[in-house]
Amino acid sequence: MADDPPRGGHQVDATHPPTHLRRACLLAGEPLAAQVVPLDHRNEGIAAELAAARTEVARRLLRDGLVD
Repeated sequence: MADDPPRGGHQVDATHPPTHLRRACLLAGEPLAAQVVPLDHRNEGIAAELAAARTEVARRLLRDGLVD
C-alpha cells in the first residue's frame, strides 16, 4: 500500500524488529507455564470463538506455506 513504510529486510515497520530476530528471541528462552489458566467451560467458549479463524489460518498455511 502507498501509506505503508518500505520493508527493510524482514522488518515489518520501524517499531518491530526483523522477523528472524523475533523468532530467535522466542526460541532462545525456556517455555514457561501459563500464569492464567481459564476454566474448561471458558476454554470451550474461546475455542468456539476462534474456530473460524483457526480454519482460515490452516487453509492459508496449507495453500501458501510459511512465508516471511
